[in-house]
Amino acid sequence: MSYLEVCALLACTFLFLGVLSLGLTGFRREQSAGAGRRKVMYRMAEKGRSLAWYERTKQWLIRNGASYHFGEKIGPMGFLFLRILLGITGLLVFFLLAPSYGILAGTVLFFLPSGLVLYMNGKDNIKMLPDLKHMYHSLEIQTRAGVFVTDAMAELYGSVRERRLKQALLELAGDLVMRSDLGDALERFQKKFDNRYVDSLCMIILQAMESGQSVDLLSDLSEQIKDMEASVLSQKKEALDRSVTFYQLGILIAVMGVVLYACVTQMFAAATGF
Repeated sequence: MSYLEVCALLACTFLFLGVLSLGLTGFRREQSAGAGRRKVMYRMAEKGRSLAWYERTKQWLIRNGASYHFGEKIGPMGFLFLRILLGITGLLVFFLLAPSYGILAGTVLFFLPSGLVLYMNGKDNIKMLPDLKHMYHSLEIQTRAGVFVTDAMAELYGSVRERRLKQALLELAGDLVMRSDLGDALERFQKKFDNRYVDSLCMIILQAMESGQSVDLLSDLSEQIKDMEASVLSQKKEALDRSVTFYQLGILIAVMGVVLYACVTQMFAAATGF
């Protein structure tokens, strides 16, 4: 290892230790009480960090279900610290092989948590489709029967299976019972998902409170979700067909390999026999 590479490695090590120390300090402050959190945000403002970034990242984490998958204690500072920690760890580990490998590994690991959050949110949206369709049907039936929209929304969580959606509906029901403000409760519920069907549901319910024309819109969106489910099932079928084809090719290649090995063995045996 050259002198420059040793210096770079030492610099990365000191940077890693510094980020680790600052990250742990910021993470502890973020997990403290509300007063501690305000101090963190105030110090961030003093240091020139944008509070708009903090709030934007916080809303992004909530909408994509990071708090559900990684725990409620995850926040913008903790998430940023996790990304930096992974990036520097990859840089230090693979830097010993080659500097280019270290930079590549550090970059990939730095963006890995964000990609993982988006991937899990996409999986959640697919899992929620049957429950959302059931919610639309249930609201449509209860609205036709004359049930008030607030009462119908407060009872939806009992018929939902997907855990993330069920938890959000349970919190929505609690907000409706404690505060009786449908607009604010729906706004908080909508911010917990990055799902266009959830957005449409909240908009329709708010429009229904103003105009009363919700039954037809709920029916139309229920049909859209049915088409979306058919598209998802078609994609799963195509993926399954590709997997079957891949396995068949693997078995064929393995059989051909065994046959070729047997043929070559027999040829060498015949050659040595002469």
